[in-house]
Parts: sequence; structure tokens; C-alpha cells
Amino acid sequence: MSSSATATATFALAGLVALASFAHVGVLALAVLLVCALVAAGWPDLLDLPTPRGTSAVVVLTALGAGVVVAVAVLAARSGGTQASGVLGQLPVVAALALLLAFVHQLLRRDGRPRLVESVTGAVSGQALVVLAAAWVAVPTTYAGAPLAPVVLSAVVAAGAVSATTWPLRVVGPLNLVVGAATGYLAGEAVVLLGGQGVVSEGRWAVAGVVAGAGVGLLVSAWRALTGGLPRVRSLPAALAVAAVPVAASGAAAYLVGRLVLL
Repeated sequence: MSSSATATATFALAGLVALASFAHVGVLALAVLLVCALVAAGWPDLLDLPTPRGTSAVVVLTALGAGVVVAVAVLAARSGGTQASGVLGQLPVVAALALLLAFVHQLLRRDGRPRLVESVTGAVSGQALVVLAAAWVAVPTTYAGAPLAPVVLSAVVAAGAVSATTWPLRVVGPLNLVVGAATGYLAGEAVVLLGGQGVVSEGRWAVAGVVAGAGVGLLVSAWRALTGGLPRVRSLPAALAVAAVPVAASGAAAYLVGRLVLL
């Protein structure tokens, strides 16, 4: 799978999550789960981990648990008419149980447990990514509401397009910061022009777009640096995981921007 095809897959996944953010919370949770499933399917192949099926199962179960917990918290807050500021409060519990699940997976191995430390750390890192992705389910509950999702994801797509080039990282890294910030700013201004800013002022949207875009640009650059030299990144499952990770990992960043910047 070429770099351009990987960038196209990132665009498609980002578009899916952006559209789902305007739908029911259950639809958004399913879209996020699909992204996490692609991460889980390709994660063992990407890192060349032992027992790939077990590792993928552990990551998918973590994603399912995190998504359900956040979706239930969002629905409970909306039905009660309360401020949905604590909808991520149970994610630390999910993360702790996920760590135990990773250890159980190793205990159930019957292959002599070769490369044990590598297998555990690989599984836990994948679990951490999908826990971060669950924050997407809560983004519509922030002060910005659902329009924040396409603002952040547009920066993900723009930075991903830059990273798909053959330019060296010393060029792509700074350029991603500029492109991400500029795309976030323009997307924020588009939200204001379309009248979707809600209770947030126009100036706050501009700041949020720049902060989120720059953060996403840094994230995508770091991800390219991590995956650029991996020998198996050309396989289809690994390439789809590479495409899905920026979308998944940016969920926590979007939620933080919506809660802290857009006050």
C-alpha cells in the first residue's frame, strides 16, 4: 500500500468520524470502533508481535469497553440534563482493566512466551491508542459541539497529505505544524461563517483551530517518524493501521481543545 493510498485511507476514516459526530452517539461510537478495529487488526503486523490474533483481540476488547463506557456516560448526562463534563471519568478504570487483560493474554499463551516484554508493551501501546480514540465519542458534548470534529480532522488529513510525500522529516515536521495550524484556523473560520459556532465566540474558534491544528501536525509528524523505518509497513493490515492511528489518537486532543480552549 503506497503512501498516497495510506493518506487516502486516513481521509476516508476522518470523513467517517466527522460525519458521525453529527449523528446519534451510538453511530459515532460505531464509527470510532471501526477505526479502532483497523488499528487492532494491523497493530501486531506493524510491530511484528508474536501471537497476533491474541494481541488484536485484546486491543479490540479495550476499544469496545472504552467506547461503551463513554457512550453510556454521554447518554446518561444528556438524559439527566446535566453538564457532560465528566463523561471520560471512567476511562482510567478501563485502562487499568485493559492492562490486566494484556497480562491475562500472556498467561494464556502456549508457545513458551517468546519475546514476552515486546509482546506486552506492544499490546499495551495499542490499548492506549484506542482508549484515546474513545474521547471522540465525547467531543460533541464539549463547548464547541459536533463542529469541532471536522475542524480537528481536517488538520489530520492535511498533515497526513504532507507526510505522504517523499520529503525528509526535517522538512515535513515543521511544515506539518504550519499546515496543520493553517488548516485548523481555516476550518474554524468556516464553522463561524456557516453559523455553527454555537455559544463559542469567533475569536475562540480561531484560537482553537490553530492550537488543535498545530497539535495534530506534531502528532502526525511523530507518527511518521515512528513508522517510516518499520520493515513491514507496506503490508495491507499494517498500512491500514498506519492510516487509522492519527485519526484515533487525535480524539483526546480534540476533547481537550473543546474543554479547555473553547471555554
